[in-house]
Amino acid sequence: MTFQTIAILSGDRQKTIPNRSEAEVLSEIVLPFIASGVITAKWGAKVQSYQVLELRIYETKEPWNKVRGPISDVIKGKKNVYKRFGDKAAALLSSNKPKVFIITPIQGEKHGDQEQQRVFKEYDLRFEAIEGVISEAGAVAIRIDKEHALEDLVGRIKKEIRGAQFVVADLTDERPSCYFEAGFAEALGKKVIYVASKHSVAKPGTPTKIHFDIHMNMNFFSNHEELKEKLSKAIEKNRSVLFDSVDA
Repeated sequence: MTFQTIAILSGDRQKTIPNRSEAEVLSEIVLPFIASGVITAKWGAKVQSYQVLELRIYETKEPWNKVRGPISDVIKGKKNVYKRFGDKAAALLSSNKPKVFIITPIQGEKHGDQEQQRVFKEYDLRFEAIEGVISEAGAVAIRIDKEHALEDLVGRIKKEIRGAQFVVADLTDERPSCYFEAGFAEALGKKVIYVASKHSVAKPGTPTKIHFDIHMNMNFFSNHEELKEKLSKAIEKNRSVLFDSVDA
């Protein structure tokens, strides 16, 4: 028997972790998920860490082979056996990687009109770019999705910021909520890396205006590649400060 795992990520994304033994599912997937909400696994050619909102685990007689069709065909009609693993892992919590909270505008609608979908997709892709840089730096990117507000939204945001190693704040579109979250992080003494695209997402062509006296520390970018490049450089340049408690 083998097990197929579907990890549900923020933004309604999914990652597949196929063909694992029962022991591998327990130690490499479920235990870290329960401990921290984060899973580190090889997806494609890279080992990456992701915030995971939900796990679905299915037992199959034969390993899945993508040549024979999508994994949905293999697990169709099968019961999600996550609880079976969750119960075993509950007492075996492991340490988690440092978390980095991502402040980002919550704008657009996944199932809205064409313009709403464009805005939603841009901020989703932008988060994925940031997520990749954070993973390569040895940490995990965390954001709060409005689709997955499991408790009071503001309370969850404050909780995640308190527990973050440092914060990355995207101040594009000058959303009051983003300034509030950034101010809360600063008040807690958290280190904040500020980023923003040169132009608005909601109003293309409109230059981004940064309020308050933080413009000197702003990392402006024109596209996702420049965002990744500047964020990566900012992390490496300040790594001793950003990861001081981890390195200690």
